[in-house]
Amino acid sequence: MASRRKLKKQISYIAGDLFLASLVEGVNREVVVEATHEVIELIPRISHTQPGNVKGYYKKLREDLDKAIAKVADELEKIG
Repeated sequence: MASRRKLKKQISYIAGDLFLASLVEGVNREVVVEATHEVIELIPRISHTQPGNVKGYYKKLREDLDKAIAKVADELEKIG
């Protein structure tokens, strides 16, 4: 498992990339900004893991991250 600090940085970079996607012409900015906000909300969750189910907790965190990224990817597909 990666360190929490590295994971927080990776999520921050992903949020930045998703925000840049909102600047693409023709994309629904509300959907992209909402997905970016969902990704940013994941950062505090990293610091408060559930004792006893750490592996499952991070698996759920990654699934939530993938859902937000997929939402933006779908928006970008619509214009391309």
